[in-house]
Amino acid sequence: MDVSVIIPARNERGFIGSGLLALEQQTYDGVWEAIVVDNASCDHTGDAVRRAFPWVCVIEERIPGVQRAREAGRLAATGNILAFLDADTVPSAQWIENGLRYFRDPSIAAVTGSYDFYDSGPLLLLGARFVSVCVYPVALWYTQNIRKSGIMIGGNCFIRACALEDIGGFNTAIDFWGDDTDTAIRLARVGRIAYGRDVFVRTSARRYYRDGIIRTLWNYVYHAARISARSFREQKHVVKSKARL
Repeated sequence: MDVSVIIPARNERGFIGSGLLALEQQTYDGVWEAIVVDNASCDHTGDAVRRAFPWVCVIEERIPGVQRAREAGRLAATGNILAFLDADTVPSAQWIENGLRYFRDPSIAAVTGSYDFYDSGPLLLLGARFVSVCVYPVALWYTQNIRKSGIMIGGNCFIRACALEDIGGFNTAIDFWGDDTDTAIRLARVGRIAYGRDVFVRTSARRYYRDGIIRTLWNYVYHAARISARSFREQKHVVKSKARL
């Protein structure tokens, strides 16, 4: 199996169909599979997927938490490359094809890509495009080359299965906020993370409108910084311990 596409889903019956329809239109002609992890849904997300998309493998993770769902998907997957989407995310037709191209470089452990919104107003859409074009590439370069760390978008990424195995899989102690940063930091210890603007998805802005744009942005930035700072302190402690030896 070349690639396994893993989609955690908790009460996503009204959103997940668009992404699965987009997967059916992928231009990639290799061998791949799609796994939907029904994460303790109350709206019968898993049953709806089984009926409408019989080619999709549906498994269950009864304990809520996106990292638990991703880990369950990882353990069930057979692909050499594991690709991750959010349930409300719609990949471009070349998403798999473009994502896999980066792994021709054996030093690459993971690839993360660009995004915008399919249901936002013009201001939020412009902001997402600005981040994808101008902010994210610079931030990833800085974290990898200066901080020896990493960042990634968990709902749009490809990861070598062996790299995830080497770092012990996903950190299931994290429920949501900071999950992507934690995974990226640990992956950066075993390989490089590439950023591909052509690894493009469109996703929902509903969280920004439900929780508020400022509050949502604050949560993303605060928890990313918190996880990064914790990792930096741990690395300094390891260096000091080695120095004493």
